Amino acid sequence: MHKIFWTSVCVFAVSAWQHTALAQQNVQPDMSVCPIPAPLFNAPINPFPNLLPGAIGVRANRADIDSTTQVASFFGAVEVQLDEQQLRTEQAQINQLTGNINASGETRFTNGYVQVASENFRLNSGENQAFLSGARYQLAVSGAHGKADMLSISPQQVRLEGSTFTTCPSENPAWQMSAEEISLSEDEAWGEAWHAKFELFGVPVLYIPYINFPVTEERKSGFLFPTFRSSQKNGFEVEIPYYINIAPNMDATITPRYMAERGLQMQGEYRFLTETTQAQYNLAYLNDDKSSVADNSRFLWRIEQRHSWSDNWRGYINGTFISDDDYLNDIGSEFAGRADAQLYRHAQIDYLSKNWNVTLRTEDFEILGNYRSPYRTTPQIISHYSMSPLQNWDFKLFSELSHFSNQDDSSERATRLHMQPQIAYHLERPGYDWLAELSYAYTYYNQDASTERNLEENPTRGLPSFRWRARVNLERLVELNDTIYTHTLQPQIQYLYTPYRDQSGIGIYDSTLMQDDYQGLFRARRFSGLDRIADTNQVTVGASTSLFDRQARELARFSFGQIYYFENSRTQLFEGVNTATEDRSDLALETRFRLSNNMYFNSSIQYNLEQNTTRKSQTTLEYRKDEFNLIQFSHRTASNLLENNVEQVGMLGVVEISPRWQLASNWYYDLANSRTNDALIALQYSDCCWAMRISGYRRINRNLEFNTGLPQAGAPEFDNGVSVQFIIKGLGSDNNGLLDLLEQSLFGYRHPFHLSN
Repeated sequence: MHKIFWTSVCVFAVSAWQHTALAQQNVQPDMSVCPIPAPLFNAPINPFPNLLPGAIGVRANRADIDSTTQVASFFGAVEVQLDEQQLRTEQAQINQLTGNINASGETRFTNGYVQVASENFRLNSGENQAFLSGARYQLAVSGAHGKADMLSISPQQVRLEGSTFTTCPSENPAWQMSAEEISLSEDEAWGEAWHAKFELFGVPVLYIPYINFPVTEERKSGFLFPTFRSSQKNGFEVEIPYYINIAPNMDATITPRYMAERGLQMQGEYRFLTETTQAQYNLAYLNDDKSSVADNSRFLWRIEQRHSWSDNWRGYINGTFISDDDYLNDIGSEFAGRADAQLYRHAQIDYLSKNWNVTLRTEDFEILGNYRSPYRTTPQIISHYSMSPLQNWDFKLFSELSHFSNQDDSSERATRLHMQPQIAYHLERPGYDWLAELSYAYTYYNQDASTERNLEENPTRGLPSFRWRARVNLERLVELNDTIYTHTLQPQIQYLYTPYRDQSGIGIYDSTLMQDDYQGLFRARRFSGLDRIADTNQVTVGASTSLFDRQARELARFSFGQIYYFENSRTQLFEGVNTATEDRSDLALETRFRLSNNMYFNSSIQYNLEQNTTRKSQTTLEYRKDEFNLIQFSHRTASNLLENNVEQVGMLGVVEISPRWQLASNWYYDLANSRTNDALIALQYSDCCWAMRISGYRRINRNLEFNTGLPQAGAPEFDNGVSVQFIIKGLGSDNNGLLDLLEQSLFGYRHPFHLSN
């Protein structure tokens, strides 16, 4: 028998179940779209002083105790507390012998995990279980709620019979799940339902004999919601991803993708994370493409992995591999754009110390289209050594050992050894700085010297080089519209000299011509790689001026520069290419403006003064408030690009029409051929319960498998398609923004250059 201590509070000991609270996610939803439901248990009970664990504290307007049955009855504004459990009702009975509690009429109950409003309440102390009938419930952490004919609560578990479940905060939810039985596991943050019906706007649309689902933001294995598309190339499409939560640091996703015109493709992703490693592997496989005449399979696989074993040792591998050149254009992938002309793959190990930086690397390029395949490096060892023996003096030693092999012809191989010591003197002052460098580059080759290649077997090359560069830093305060700004001017000049050496007996393995933008004018070399080192005797002159506000934010910048040649360079990438006879380079211009905190303008131009023509230009105007509100206008030109002139205008935008509606679109128009190359429009409705995205696109086809590199005759082919994606929030769905959708188009979003801050 339990003894009653009677004052204003009746206290006696009963058995109690334990409760483990779930940590809340730091989520701050838009209250105009997703209001937090009003709690069913609106305020905690005032603490009972000196209440021991396992004891029950009771407050009531009136209490009656039957000494024969040992039943205490409480009436009027009854408050009961047992450890973490709290009960409010108008009438309750507590049996001292059994420890059972009964409450009738309208009751409110909470254990910190679930809040319940019911018609009655019964606690069976022997079974350590509470029963509530005619209940409305709400989870304290996630806000998920519903109704139940019968609700039972036991340690770390809630079971509901004849119940509903939804995460929509409204009384009339857009979606809900009704089931014969639902079980919610508090410690694992997941739920199970048996004989469930999925309802949209009150209409049953799907019967599921069994389903498990997350009830918080924690990861849980299960199906994600499907995506539906339709296009001329692939026909009707549907993707149904299945997420697998393997471990806290490891997961996977398996996605069957059915394409009516091609067949069933299986896609898989595996990720893991440790203290030293971060990795992701992807595979997409289509066994037999029904749209192809040949009986062929098509695939994509990708690996990206980082290692950091210590402060000195690091490793990285990244590569995407496809079955054929048209894979990206036909099937698409999030890891490469449809307009990409090549795939770059490499793996490397780095050693870093105070004076040494050594890299062991292997790399190759896959050119998409019917072009000569480039050479791969298998492997390449690069080392940088630097030291400062005296103040303002630097000594550097660069060395490289590379082995090249042609991807199409294994007999075409070459080994290159390059060493380049350099000594430099630099002086930096607030008003100016200058640099003088003297280096000597020695290169040895062991290469295939077959007759058709017309190369030497073991050519060597030794080239000294001298570089002198000086900059002046000028600054003043200016007043514009009653506001003080800082105006800077930085003129600079560079002299570069490298003598001529005949390099026609050396093959081209990793060299190409670099861009002559403003920064490129002041490079020490004209070609990337080491197969060609151009002879130079030139002066580069340029200047950059900027305007800063009082917070040191750069509001505007204008830069211009040009190279003046004392002698024409005789070194070209390939024999038969005409040597340039102009005495100066293109004029490089760059302008950048911060028009406001959200608007930027960027333009770069390479203009030929001899021919009065624009070789290359790119102009971008962008307004960006956030990732949900931005608009960008662009224009670009390029002359003699694969024997064609390119001029294109574009528009891209994402606009939040209202908290629930979002619109995205892009459009790129080819002025040279008077046609739209890429266009997309998407509309998304989203609230806290569900979202729907509808999009349509039209883009030019890039048929690369049999492309000869020459302009194709006749009208180009276009691909049109639509996509519908329905997203249910609160059951583990993914909800990427519309900006991610624009990245999948032919010309993805490119952020303009930021001004320095």
